[in-house]
Amino acid sequence: MSDDHESRFRRIIRSHSVRYPLLKCKDIYKLVYQAAMGSAHRLNSFDAAREYLTEELNNSGRGPLEPVVDIISHDGCISRINLRPYLASGYDPENLITAFIRTGKEFTGSTEKLELYCRWLLRIADDGLLTVNLQAIDQYLSEIAKSDYPAVHHSSVYRSAYSPSYRVIASAFIRDLDIIQ
Repeated sequence: MSDDHESRFRRIIRSHSVRYPLLKCKDIYKLVYQAAMGSAHRLNSFDAAREYLTEELNNSGRGPLEPVVDIISHDGCISRINLRPYLASGYDPENLITAFIRTGKEFTGSTEKLELYCRWLLRIADDGLLTVNLQAIDQYLSEIAKSDYPAVHHSSVYRSAYSPSYRVIASAFIRDLDIIQ
């Protein structure tokens, strides 16, 4: 991988660290997990995905100012679509549900990419560019690796502070959302 790839990754991590200063190790790992592996939620049923989205929207609080599309992988293949600005802009939730289901069916995650992201995270922490210290992220990532890189939930601190509400989709499906960028 070129330095340019790592530079793009660093910009993504830095922008999230600035936007969400209360990020914990778990939240940073969740971001890179999704960037490498896609969504941990694999809903094959359109009705189940709609129900899950409706329930989330009914229970989500206010959140920080976020872009509609948040590219989270260094190669641009995976994005988070932030629900509050997506719906506030009048975009169709049905299109998002379709893109979410297609991503679950068609996107193949990469443990190799996840491991690379974890190495890059340690370098970013070593440079002092994270809100968590190097020792904490190193220990957390070591434990995660021993557990074969499981999907995790956001930390309670992150959930309470930011009320995360998004869907992880393959960026190739953004055009199907009719988002004006």
